[in-house]
Amino acid sequence: MKKYKSSFVLSLMLSAILFIVTCSGTDGNKWMPEILSEKFQKDHYLPDYSYAGYHWGESPLPNAKANLNVTTFGAVPDDGKDDTEALLKAFAEAHEVDGPVVVKFPKGKFILKKILYINRSDFIVRGAGSGRDGTILYCPQPLSDLETPESLKELEEYLTHYNKIQHIRDLDVKVPFSLYAWSGGFIWTRVKGKRFKPYMEKYNTPPNILATIKSGKTGEHLLNVDSTEKLKSGDIVSIYWYNKEGEKSTLIDEIYDHQSLKVGSRHWQNPNYPLTTQEATIIKIEGNQVTIKEPLLLDLRPEYTPVIAEWKHIKEVGIEHLRFDFPYDLYNGHHVQDGYSAIFLTSTAHSWVKDIKIHNGDNGILADDCANITIENVETTGRTYHYTVMLGLAYNFLCKNITVNAPCVHSLSFNTGARRCVFTDCDVKVQPTLDQHSGCNFQNLFDNIRIIDKEPHHSFITAGGAGYWKPTHGAFSTFWNIQNEFDYCHPADKPIKIKGVMDGPSARLVGLTANYPIDITYGPNTYMEGINKSDIAVPSLYEYQLKKRLAE
Repeated sequence: MKKYKSSFVLSLMLSAILFIVTCSGTDGNKWMPEILSEKFQKDHYLPDYSYAGYHWGESPLPNAKANLNVTTFGAVPDDGKDDTEALLKAFAEAHEVDGPVVVKFPKGKFILKKILYINRSDFIVRGAGSGRDGTILYCPQPLSDLETPESLKELEEYLTHYNKIQHIRDLDVKVPFSLYAWSGGFIWTRVKGKRFKPYMEKYNTPPNILATIKSGKTGEHLLNVDSTEKLKSGDIVSIYWYNKEGEKSTLIDEIYDHQSLKVGSRHWQNPNYPLTTQEATIIKIEGNQVTIKEPLLLDLRPEYTPVIAEWKHIKEVGIEHLRFDFPYDLYNGHHVQDGYSAIFLTSTAHSWVKDIKIHNGDNGILADDCANITIENVETTGRTYHYTVMLGLAYNFLCKNITVNAPCVHSLSFNTGARRCVFTDCDVKVQPTLDQHSGCNFQNLFDNIRIIDKEPHHSFITAGGAGYWKPTHGAFSTFWNIQNEFDYCHPADKPIKIKGVMDGPSARLVGLTANYPIDITYGPNTYMEGINKSDIAVPSLYEYQLKKRLAE
């Protein structure tokens, strides 16, 4: 016990020393952002991103032993035959295993023509590596060739009801939206039978409310509730904020930092569905006070009618060491993808995706209704994609070391409902787009990202989403240490003009640099520091905040 205590104390001391070295900025060639000072943060709010990722960045990703091999069920690598039925049998057997299960793929190429669903917790899919000499899942036909999954039938009805049509200008034709523009994947995590996203108001079902919230403050961890009878320490629940006040609501004001902006109708059209949510882990209950692990995104005021609701999810799911290959096919056009998509994460928490390569996809990794997931060491290659990594209704994601080596409409995307998510230590080498996609996404971080841009008159800061979900993002979106290499000739004495998101309020832009001077314009109440100033003392805001929190 004494040895354990000594090791623990030594570990804390080393963490503190590392934190002091990281934060000191004493190197004369480095500069420390003023926004990190206590004095500045009283006036300039900066979200705490340190809780992003698997178990809030406090635990390494697991490495459990494999206990089930797909070859046992008749899957044979490199024989050129369809392995779908054998793989479906392996996954079915894995769902019946009592306790954690690791489904192992050996080296070689497997042919897959149907979706492999993961419907339970403690389930790992592990290949032998993402290189060409590792495990390859070759998917020769798209998801659009399969029967529509039950969970996408409401989306199908929505697209038909609202006559969602895409005009393909090159061909001058109008084509219906695909189900697989932002959904679906050949490996798909889910809670079976659960609707992971509302599309049609008529399907709204009342949530299983566990408590009514009386109060709570942004950035704090304490909630006051009417009753804790249905709450339990260790549970992951959802906090709901409703907009019952209509177009001029105080909740809209708070999300957009009280800036004067045109706000789309989806913010008030459906008052019986929460405008935003937060997945929260209960760590302590005392009387009618509840302490949660994660800091609150927003105030909890009576006018928001906030509640704690049940959140159905799976957890401890891993997808790792795999390569997805799709046949080369020309990109069909925006919103009309066939469904050559690798991974779709839904209703999943405290899980991970790592060491994944995707070739010739429509989409790489898509996520909805998920929290605290780490996605790391992912690369896309080949023809044009719609999304590389898209975070939809996602909270506290950590996306690290993503390499974009293929053209992509939205390279790294914070999409509808993304909150406190992080892209860090990423390389975007082709048609770079750091995308914020409307839909009440807010407080997200692009961090320590390297960009190569070969296109003059192009902005790497991009906006997407329909007008009914505008503005492009809510308050306190953060760009930190974004390093641009403009790979074209430009007069050295003239700055390259970068147009940001003009309807995005209260953004934080710190340490944006390039090989030419840059001149950035952005939306209302933007805080800018260190533009064109290299050698920032804090290259990663996420790492800085995590080390600080763990040291404390």
